[in-house]
Amino acid sequence: MKKGENMKAFFRLTVLIIVILCLAACGKDSEKPEKGESRKGGKKVTEEPTSEPTPTEEPTPTVNPTEEPTPTPTSSLPVPEVFVGPNYVVAKGDGCDRYCEFFIGEGPAFDSELDYLYITSYGYPELAAAIRQQNLEENQANDKVRKNVAEMFEEITAPFGDQWFEQNTIHVWRCDSKVFSYARLDDTYLGGAHPYAARTGHTFNTKTGEKISLDTLICDRNAMVEDMILLLSPEANRSGFWDNWKDQVKEAVLDGTVGWVATDDGLQVWFNNGYLAPYASGEICVDYKYEDFPDRFVWEWMGAYGEYTAKDPNEGFVRDYWYSEYSEQYVDLLKGVVAGMGKMSWEDLAIYLKSKNVEFEGYGDKEAAGMESDAYAIFNGIDSTDRIYVTFWPEDETKPGSTQRMDSIALNFEGYEFFLLVDKDDDGQTVCNIIDCSFEIRDAVVADSLDDAMKVLVITMHEYYDDIRTPSYN
Repeated sequence: MKKGENMKAFFRLTVLIIVILCLAACGKDSEKPEKGESRKGGKKVTEEPTSEPTPTEEPTPTVNPTEEPTPTPTSSLPVPEVFVGPNYVVAKGDGCDRYCEFFIGEGPAFDSELDYLYITSYGYPELAAAIRQQNLEENQANDKVRKNVAEMFEEITAPFGDQWFEQNTIHVWRCDSKVFSYARLDDTYLGGAHPYAARTGHTFNTKTGEKISLDTLICDRNAMVEDMILLLSPEANRSGFWDNWKDQVKEAVLDGTVGWVATDDGLQVWFNNGYLAPYASGEICVDYKYEDFPDRFVWEWMGAYGEYTAKDPNEGFVRDYWYSEYSEQYVDLLKGVVAGMGKMSWEDLAIYLKSKNVEFEGYGDKEAAGMESDAYAIFNGIDSTDRIYVTFWPEDETKPGSTQRMDSIALNFEGYEFFLLVDKDDDGQTVCNIIDCSFEIRDAVVADSLDDAMKVLVITMHEYYDDIRTPSYN
């Protein structure tokens, strides 16, 4: 074979080997789909690694123990500059029981209960005045209901068994350096097919005491209408909304008659009984939150998601407890006397007062019997002009085991008409009654504890109720 032909044969053999090797490689790769696309060209897929990668170890961050961590909001929304608000006490009106000769049920035919709200921190005169006005208006409204019930009872001539009532309760929803808000639930039954229930919201500027409108907190009411319809739609079929419920929502939101109250994370919005659905469906309520509709809210008034960045440095003078105004000896004396309610005799109290080096006047059982009166004791609080007057139930000789016991404590503040009356209720529990003379008709407001009652008297009334001093101090 010639040399040229040998070279050609060698070249052909080399090309043939290369082609065979390439075909073998292609056949092996065709057994799996190409990265990023399936064989059918549809859903994206990603090859799984043959082994798990070793995670890179990150250094542990160093925390300075002297620094307090910044609270993290519930969403990506910014942390608001909002601080803790004032302290407050919710007290209950002493109520009103009214009986009717035609009532065949148990207890009184009518029972009335009404909550009152008191700001118990210094430095909030405008807010305290606004809350006081609300208390007065509710007191007047409650008095009208009582009078109406009295008139209706005079006209009733047939037996009835369902107790009539009016219960007006308070729930505070937001209390910070920007906004103070609460809602009142009025639940009333004055005969008929069913009770009446309605809720009203009250939202104030914490610093100025001015009422805040819906337009202050919301950027676009028309957009709010659409949001409300979106939130309420799942409930529309379940609760059997009226056919025109969307028009009702629009009307209520745009004309401002919708119920609402500011909360830490937005608003709570409601439509009272019978407005969107049959009365039996009750109140229709939704939570309107910043994190769900961030573009609807005015950020200047945003709440704190339930957490606060810090205590406002300008509020550093606020004192939380009434006994910051009194000596430790005074507080100890008063708490000891109150603890003796229903237990101490006149002799027991005399021994207790002498142990505290407190002088008193009055007389015990023997002197009281001779003067046809009950035993009593009068003394001043330590380091104060507060006047404390204590009365006693006498021993009942007709009942075996009966003994003399403390009946009531009245604490008067010199120069003021309001006072504290401590006694026992029907269940034997100690009751602290604040006689609030800011009402046109005096009403006793019941606090849950001695601490709460003294906060209202010493902080709220001394600080904000100067107009109800006794005439000699005007």
